[in-house]
Amino acid sequence: MEIHSKTINGIKFCIKADNFLISQAQVLFRAIQSIPPDKIRDGYKIEIGFSVFICESINGGYKIVVPDYTNSPLLNTTDDLTIALWVLFEQTELLNYLGIDGVTTRFDDEIVIAKNVLEYPTISLQRYSDLGKDVSGWCIEAIEEKSDGIFQTIEAKDYETIYAYQLLQKRVSLIKALVLPYEYIVIFNGDEINEILNEKDESIFTVSCTRKV
Repeated sequence: MEIHSKTINGIKFCIKADNFLISQAQVLFRAIQSIPPDKIRDGYKIEIGFSVFICESINGGYKIVVPDYTNSPLLNTTDDLTIALWVLFEQTELLNYLGIDGVTTRFDDEIVIAKNVLEYPTISLQRYSDLGKDVSGWCIEAIEEKSDGIFQTIEAKDYETIYAYQLLQKRVSLIKALVLPYEYIVIFNGDEINEILNEKDESIFTVSCTRKV
């Protein structure tokens, strides 16, 4: 864990995170640089993708804190940005690999899931544009592969909603996919992406690709 600091428009900002995430720390510093300095104050929030980064006054400058994903993120914050920056890294890597623009799912957006679906090895994530207001659009269901190689949904008896951040504890590998656009479908086999379909039902990634995502 290291502290990275930078003076921007005469104000010192400090970020604490694992060193391997230094490139993502620079993304945050660039976002701060684009904000007029007279707008920044204690409690100022910067939304970047999954997370909300909050300026907290310290020694005439600011340290950046984020929701504490290990301990009630709707209520608590932490100055350890490792998880927040790791999510940003994972999602950015996926979008860059696919060569597409994403649509943000925030940590406190709701996801619809078939009950107990996260216990199944093979599941699908589909993002609907018409699930309702203030939800991510994502729906997670269990699927199975038929003898002809076609996947079909396993009928669910009940559905529930969870917050996006809960996937960090329940099935962290799914987090990277939450940045994909509406009408996309992602098939996971265990912790690996098996296939990605775009809004036209065209396969844009399969396990036959040379690089895992």
